[in-house]
Amino acid sequence: MFIRPDNWNKMTPMERRAARLDAWQNAPVPFASPEAEANYKERITRLRKIYDMEPHDRPVADAFMGANEYVGRRRGLTGTDFVYNHDKMFGPYVDFHREFQPDVAVGMLPYPGKSWDILGFKNYVWGGQKLPENLVIQAVEGEYMTADEYKDFAADPTAFWLKQYLPRSYGALGPLAMLPDFTRISESVDTIDLLLPFAMPPFQEMLHKLMEAAGELMKVLGAVGQTMGTIAGEGFPSMGLNIVKTPFDYLGDTLRGTKGILTDMYRRPKDLLMACEAYVPVLIKAIVGASDRSGAPAALYVLHKGADGFMSQAQFEKFYWPTWKQVMMGLYEEGITSYLFIEGSYNNRMENLAEMPEKSLVCHFDKSDMRKAKEILSDKFVIAGNVPASLMSTGTTDEVRAYCNDLVDLYADAPAYIMAHGCFFENTTDDKLRAFFDSVKK
Repeated sequence: MFIRPDNWNKMTPMERRAARLDAWQNAPVPFASPEAEANYKERITRLRKIYDMEPHDRPVADAFMGANEYVGRRRGLTGTDFVYNHDKMFGPYVDFHREFQPDVAVGMLPYPGKSWDILGFKNYVWGGQKLPENLVIQAVEGEYMTADEYKDFAADPTAFWLKQYLPRSYGALGPLAMLPDFTRISESVDTIDLLLPFAMPPFQEMLHKLMEAAGELMKVLGAVGQTMGTIAGEGFPSMGLNIVKTPFDYLGDTLRGTKGILTDMYRRPKDLLMACEAYVPVLIKAIVGASDRSGAPAALYVLHKGADGFMSQAQFEKFYWPTWKQVMMGLYEEGITSYLFIEGSYNNRMENLAEMPEKSLVCHFDKSDMRKAKEILSDKFVIAGNVPASLMSTGTTDEVRAYCNDLVDLYADAPAYIMAHGCFFENTTDDKLRAFFDSVKK
């Protein structure tokens, strides 16, 4: 947890950023040995210097955004295990770190399958449920907000999410629609409206299911916490990230779906823009709160629909960029670094990213031109990426080594670079991963 200094209101954004990074860097860890403590401090000090774009001995290689699933699969874990059997992950993940000695921890993704089953989660299907056991998850898009509900959403995004979206996306949460408008609970008689849903059998049944699902979630988090705590204790720091999306992606990925939001850009542009604007303060407050609770100094944006291949530059600058920039600026003011996991290509968006203040971004590229990224962005921001997932899956070890070496040479004179994969992959080989890790140590 991040505790704000007493003089927080007098601090500049960069001073707040330093305070968050200090707290993350110096968070207490129960180390397994003095050697593990020394290794941890060496690794996190190097990573901190990269975040600050200060002189350091070499780049780091971060495999989390690519190899985290492979870490389990190389030891026989199935897709179903990633969703239901989290207690099986301890050995494979701890052993991987002991064997490969990565610069930063390769974390686990805590998919809570039993909780999803209890709540009737509709937005995904997963291994052991509707997918074969060898697969993990697959998103299933739907329109959980109709086109004529934009005004309802813009008027109160939180109320819409609670009383309309959640009941539609989780089968067991339908009774949430019975909740009152909480902004009307002010006088004594309003106690009736407040309590009445809780007296109804469907609502009570829902509450029991929520409690059951929460109990299952705690088992998952306990297994993940034990594994990642052991990994930290053996000398491997994490990147310090909370996951978030842009206003447009929240609307397009989850509420309207890809087809819905594509047509809305043409048929309901004003409504769409109004909803994106309404989401800005909600997101800033939520991300700051999550960062304070977790102590993570950076917010990881999983970027989807702003890529070059999804919309034109004019559409990007009208629908996507303005509200996303507002959110990032709000986080910057609170000292939170925006870590951009840029899926697809952003070759046409780099000038937009360059509008952000220095050291406010980590730009993690998937399929973008890394020479162009260096030219336009590397003086202001940390650059990461973009070792292709296809290369890790189907290329040779020599091809992986050559690609990674070229990236190291390209960014040799840049202030800060992180060797990273362009996106996630399920299968590779240990030799290719070693070539990836070794490329930054030459």
